[in-house]
Amino acid sequence: MSGVFRQSSGDNCCSSFLKCLGLVPCPSLLSWIILLCGIGCLTGSLLIGTWRTRELLKGDEDLLWFMEYTIIGVTIGMFVIGTLLLTTGHLSTEPTSRRIFNSLTKNRCAQGLNICALVVAYILTIIWILVSVVLATPLVLLINIICIVNPESIDPSLYGFKSGQITRTQFHEDGVNLLITYAIALFGSILIVNSLICFLISISANITHLRDNRFATFNTYSPGEEIHCSKHSVVDTNM
Repeated sequence: MSGVFRQSSGDNCCSSFLKCLGLVPCPSLLSWIILLCGIGCLTGSLLIGTWRTRELLKGDEDLLWFMEYTIIGVTIGMFVIGTLLLTTGHLSTEPTSRRIFNSLTKNRCAQGLNICALVVAYILTIIWILVSVVLATPLVLLINIICIVNPESIDPSLYGFKSGQITRTQFHEDGVNLLITYAIALFGSILIVNSLICFLISISANITHLRDNRFATFNTYSPGEEIHCSKHSVVDTNM
């Protein structure tokens, strides 16, 4: 009897753990974690890159004066939007959506919410792809000057800056550090793009499931209408 009781207790513990794990929207959570990693890389590297660029150009304080404020605003905005997308994914993922969107009206509201989130994620994906292209510009410029042209001195005024001549030795020392910094920034931007693509995939899957009415297990619809229209019975809860 003791062995049977222990086995039953173990099964209950395992079932409870799996049930709690099933409430976690893993794709949305993974996308959110990747988004945070990308934001961290982008924020730190761009701030350091901006400061080092000003030092390289001999303290031109007017250069990129808006960068710190822009980075802070973008960081806070992306964190808030990413958290909202995570919340939407959690509410629209099995089995939570079955308990929340358990009527026809709520199901339609859930579809509208996910479609809005899909549009926002799609627009942000396009924007961050363009940002990645912009961040690749200083990398191409630095690689071209350091590895290909390799001049005796650099005249920043030819590129629209105010500072005077920079020797090749000084530019190589500071330029390599800048190259690494902007490469990390580009990597962070690519991480953000990947996280938004993951959000697009998970949100699209949620919309598909909601349209199939799989999650309306607390059925307030008319039985004859909804059960026949759905591909799955309301008893099917393991999806």
